[in-house]
Amino acid sequence: MIYKTYGQTGIEVSAVGFGAMRFDDNKNLDVGAELVKNAYDKGINYFDTAPLYVDDKSEIIVGMAIKEMNKTRAEKPFYVSTKSSKATPGEVRENIESSLKRLNVDYIDFYHFWCIITLEQYEERKANGVLKEFEKLKEEGLIKHICVSTHLVGGDIEKMLGDYPFDGILLGYSIMNFPYREVGVDAAAKSGKGLVIMNPLGGGVIPQNPELFDFVKTQSDETVVEASLRFLINDPRITVALVGFGNQKHLDEALRAVDGFKPIDGETVGKIKDSLQENFNDLCTSCQYCDDCPQDIAIPKIMDIYNHYKLGVGEKDIMERLMWHWGIKLEDNNLGSCTHCGNCEPLCTQKLPICERIEFVKNKIDAYLEKQKAKQK
Repeated sequence: MIYKTYGQTGIEVSAVGFGAMRFDDNKNLDVGAELVKNAYDKGINYFDTAPLYVDDKSEIIVGMAIKEMNKTRAEKPFYVSTKSSKATPGEVRENIESSLKRLNVDYIDFYHFWCIITLEQYEERKANGVLKEFEKLKEEGLIKHICVSTHLVGGDIEKMLGDYPFDGILLGYSIMNFPYREVGVDAAAKSGKGLVIMNPLGGGVIPQNPELFDFVKTQSDETVVEASLRFLINDPRITVALVGFGNQKHLDEALRAVDGFKPIDGETVGKIKDSLQENFNDLCTSCQYCDDCPQDIAIPKIMDIYNHYKLGVGEKDIMERLMWHWGIKLEDNNLGSCTHCGNCEPLCTQKLPICERIEFVKNKIDAYLEKQKAKQK
C-alpha cells in the first residue's frame, strides 16, 4: 500500500480509501462488514461513510467492522471519515452522537461539512452557526479535523477554501471530468489541504465503458479501472482516491492498482489529458468556457448530464445525479428559458450543439416527471 500525508495533519493515509456508499448486498450487513475488515487487513486505513448511505446502514456496517479493527488500532491505525449536512447546530449535534454510536468510536477523525452544492448554501449554513458547532465538537474531542465535502465548481471551491481554514476537502474528480474542478484541486494543494477524491471512476461510468477510456492506460497489462486509479495516485495534489467497493472483486482490483503503480512522467500525463478531448469526440470535456448563460442556465452541469445519457447511464441514476450531485430540482429546472441565442456555442472548444442538448435534457426531465405523476394516480 502507498501512503500519503493528509494535508498539514501529519497523518499518513492510504492512497486508496474505502468508500462505504455502495455494497452489493445492502441487506447482508455481515458481508459488508467483512469487506471493510478485509480492506483494513490489506492496508487500507481511510474509511469514509455518512448518514443515509446504503439506505442508512453504511455507518452501521463500518461500525461492525470497527469492533474488530479496534483490537489492533494501536499498532495498526485507521481513520474514520463521516459527515453532516444538517443546517442547524442542534441537528449537527444529533448527527455526531448518532455517528459515534453507530461507528463504535469515541471520536471522528475527519468530520465533513457535507454536501455543499452552492456558495449560497455554504454561507447560509455558516451563518446558522454550523461551523461554530463543528469547532465546539473539536474542542470537546469528538472530532479531530474539520473538513468539507462539496460539488462546487473549481472557482467556487477556491473561494470557499479561502474563507475558512478547513483541514481537508472531499470532491468529485476523475479522468472523465478533471477540467471542471482543476482550479479547486490546485487551490486545495496550494493551501496545504488534504484532498480526498470521490467518484474517481466517474460513478461507475469508466468501468462500464472501458473502450472509451482506453487512452488512460500507461501499462500494457492494466485494466481501465487500474489505469484510472493510477492516474490519480500519481497526482501529488491528491491524498486519497476514495473507491466505492461493492464486493471483493472491486477491492482486489483497486489493490492491484496500488501494488502495480509506477510513476507516470509529466509528458505522459499531458498526453492523457490531451487525449480526453480527442477520445470523447462529441462528449463535453467540462472546460466551462460556455458557463456564461444570460438565462442563468447551468450549462456545464447540463452537458455533464447529456454525457451520462450518451454513455448509457440509467434514467433514474441520471435524475438522481441532477438532484443530489448538481443540486438541480427537477420541477424547478429553468431549461425551458433557453432562447437559443447561441452565445454559448462559439465558446465551445469542441463546437458542440449546446442548445440542442439543453433541449434534449429538458425533454428527458419533463418525460420523467410525467411518468412519476402517472405512477401516483
